[in-house]
Amino acid sequence: MDRMNQLTPGGSLSADSDAAADSRCGNAGLDAAGRNAAAGRRPARLPPWAQAGRERRFFTRQRLLISGALLLLLAFILWLNYPFLPDVRILLFNRSVTALSSDSPAGQWTMAGGNVAQSKAVSGAAAGPPLTGRVLWSLPLGENTRSGPIVDGGRVYIGGHFRVSALDAATGALLWEQPTSGPAPASLAAAGDYLYMGMLDHRLYARDAATGEIRWEFQAGDALTAAPIVHRGMVYFGSWDGRQYARDAATGAEIWSYQATERIGTAAALRDGIMAVGDRNGRMHLLDARTGQSRLIFRTPKSNYSAPVMAHDLVYFPAGGRLYAIDATEKEIPGQYQFKRIWAQLWLWQVPGVPRPAPQQGGRWRFGPEGEDSGIVSGPAVAAGRLYVGDLQGRLYTLDALTGAELRRVQLQGGLYASPLRAGDRLYAATQEGYLYALDAANGQIHWQLNLGAPIEQPLALAQGRLYVRTADSVLYAIE
Repeated sequence: MDRMNQLTPGGSLSADSDAAADSRCGNAGLDAAGRNAAAGRRPARLPPWAQAGRERRFFTRQRLLISGALLLLLAFILWLNYPFLPDVRILLFNRSVTALSSDSPAGQWTMAGGNVAQSKAVSGAAAGPPLTGRVLWSLPLGENTRSGPIVDGGRVYIGGHFRVSALDAATGALLWEQPTSGPAPASLAAAGDYLYMGMLDHRLYARDAATGEIRWEFQAGDALTAAPIVHRGMVYFGSWDGRQYARDAATGAEIWSYQATERIGTAAALRDGIMAVGDRNGRMHLLDARTGQSRLIFRTPKSNYSAPVMAHDLVYFPAGGRLYAIDATEKEIPGQYQFKRIWAQLWLWQVPGVPRPAPQQGGRWRFGPEGEDSGIVSGPAVAAGRLYVGDLQGRLYTLDALTGAELRRVQLQGGLYASPLRAGDRLYAATQEGYLYALDAANGQIHWQLNLGAPIEQPLALAQGRLYVRTADSVLYAIE
């Protein structure tokens, strides 16, 4: 009867029965814990994620601080380097279809400056024997232009007044002649079967070297007075529209263009994938030669009228009568120049605590001749760790290429407007008084001099043991 009373009317156990069952379970748990303690084992613990009453926090203050610091560091690194990251679009889609180059093969002179670095120097067998100063032939070219001679494959190519000509390099005989849209403002460049010439009608022409016929042409935004250069299948040239262009040398298709701060009227120089080009605002632009991306802009107070020269990881160029040397490997991070301008202003205003501003990025040294009207206007020749450059007072200097220290000077008759040229142990220099000199490159001794009767202002060319010189009265000489 008592047992029956413990059942509910629905057949379930009563509350007392439930309590008794709970008590037995609890005692069993205590017994198990006791057995575990007796055996030297700790009771099992649930993992943190399964413990009741605890929540796992992912965004802790420490993690947020660390993540924020890493993001700021990454943003700073990208800000410093994003201008110098390769332009993938140009690398992938704007490719040249040939490997044409205007670098002069041995015994030739296929572009102004001799090579894409504009060094104006040859050595070894390419220099040939020392010249004697004898005129082999001469040829009047009509009205004068600013086109100097280039030589390739036994032919001299030169731009004239409303024409371009190919001559036999050994005799001066005319091989072909083609009309042009005006006077040639600069030297041509030869690469493979192509001739390249810029014109005042805003066009760059690619001509067939064998016939002079036009293969393709490109129209820029203004006149082209800079001699073109060709490297790895790309032809580079500047325009008065302030742009430096890179086009496919075989087809004329666009590779890239770069906007400078002023018109570009001189040739570029290129070495180790870096291009240097100056504008009439006195600025030298260092670019990635493959993509046209800016690396550094070096500012000078005066205009630049001569092509730069690259050697020894330096860029040499005249501006305002002085010769500058800047580091070709330097890079200018965004906003650096503007920051230094503000710094310089604060220092000039003598704001307390402001130190003297740092020098301009990339500058190494500069050389200026003494006296008024004695400026340097032409680029140097560079060879064997030496620079050879002249001024308008007729002084021909030899400088240390790394430090700019003057090692020697020789007085010539007439100012030097054209760059000198070094061939082996000889140095050839031309003056505005019409004199052509051959000097010993080691000690400056004059071996001979030749008076051609008119100023010499255009680039010299050396090929196959002959020096080719154009005078201001538009006569072309071949001298051996």
